[in-house]
Amino acid sequence: MPNDYAPKEKRTYSDPDLPQLLPLPIRPSSSYEPRPKVKEHSQFSDEEIEAMADKLGLDLMIHRDFEWVIRDCLLALRDEGWKCKVRDADVEYEYAHNEEVRRADHPIVDAHEKMAKRLLACQEELKMKKLDPHYRVRHNVFLSIMGEKDVRKVCTPKLIQDIMKDIDVNALDEIYLVSRIKVTIEDCYFRMRRFGGHYITINNCIDVESLIVNLELDRIGFMKKISPSGLLYCVECQTALGDVISAGCHDVLCNACAVETHSSGNRQDCPMVFIEQSVCAECCSKAALVRCQDCVELFCYDCFKQTHARGKRQRHCVSLPNRTFCFECDCREAAYICVECEDALCTRCSARIHRSGARQNHTLFGLRKAAYNKKLFADNLDRLMGIVQRNVERSFQLSPWFIFYNDALAPSWYNFQDSRLIRADPNDLMNPPEDEEEDEDGEKVEKTADEQTLMGLPGATVLKETHAAKFSAQGACFDVPPAVQVKFASPLR
Repeated sequence: MPNDYAPKEKRTYSDPDLPQLLPLPIRPSSSYEPRPKVKEHSQFSDEEIEAMADKLGLDLMIHRDFEWVIRDCLLALRDEGWKCKVRDADVEYEYAHNEEVRRADHPIVDAHEKMAKRLLACQEELKMKKLDPHYRVRHNVFLSIMGEKDVRKVCTPKLIQDIMKDIDVNALDEIYLVSRIKVTIEDCYFRMRRFGGHYITINNCIDVESLIVNLELDRIGFMKKISPSGLLYCVECQTALGDVISAGCHDVLCNACAVETHSSGNRQDCPMVFIEQSVCAECCSKAALVRCQDCVELFCYDCFKQTHARGKRQRHCVSLPNRTFCFECDCREAAYICVECEDALCTRCSARIHRSGARQNHTLFGLRKAAYNKKLFADNLDRLMGIVQRNVERSFQLSPWFIFYNDALAPSWYNFQDSRLIRADPNDLMNPPEDEEEDEDGEKVEKTADEQTLMGLPGATVLKETHAAKFSAQGACFDVPPAVQVKFASPLR
């Protein structure tokens, strides 16, 4: 009879008591291969670690990031057969094979000591670099774009707030500048994808100086939009046209006042951005939009239509008073205006955008020749001037809500003024949440951005009453100074 108390033969590794399991030779061997054991690092006593830290010139309380250097030095000594011992507050090295004791400096310890000094020097250099706000911007952008596979994960509210703090942009007063910063960071990501990550470094991942210039130009564009005449006068003398804007104090100044106020002290390091302005020669109170090639004069659009409504002047050729840059790349001068796209484009961007699809049939007018030819002048000037005016005085986003994406690519609205985060509807990413205000009874009432417009006020009046417009008006003078009349006394006979 079989012995019921005899030990049963193990049939499987998982559970030997289950008879339904197949025996080991039939089971796939890959499923039952033993897992590799976790390699345990050689442990050292706290006394050995502290003694070696003193030997390498490291402080465990301050330099916690360099603790691996100490452990690596002890492991290298052990691999060579040396054991570190502490006697009388001094470190000695004992050789395991012949028990030789060495009290002098060891070559392995000397090499790790030099490495520790280099690491400490690099850390101090990095601390000095981080005192520069431009370096902090480059460093934050570099960390955000490297290694990302989707542009939606690049920009975060914290990243934009850190950059705004370093380049002196306040979201409460200049909310219209946030979109410029967000678009610039995304452009850096696409540039990294185009050239490759090996080409991008901290120093060239973003052009901070170009970003600052674009922000100052956006401030100028916003000031011109809220200015009744479209002109900006010096905030100091209030009589001369503004020639530059300071990137430090964001004030519009003429050349004389800029030299006087920014020639000494801390202001002399502030960069200046030049402003291009043109005044109508007819009314002398509005910004010029048209330059008549035959009259060799600058006119605002109303004065130009009035003075060239009849006679031989109807056949005069006109051009733009100032240079217009491409609305796509912002770095080359515009050469064409697309009537359907309503954009001014350079030759390269126009060829890239209109080379395929339905855009091949778009109507393009050259800014130098075809657009203001005598034959095309009468029919196209109104439309072209409207396109130029809408793009030069473009609309600025005054809503504090911006779209951001989390790690799961779920969209959310973030408010830069009160730091609110609201989950967004994936099917409606164009309409931001509506702000709520309290009425006289204390109940919350939804208030849209166009509420004042619906009450009968024009859009320009709504823009001038905003907090951003009132804050921006402190940097320039909008009132046209009265004409100066000089009286000369007649000479005595």
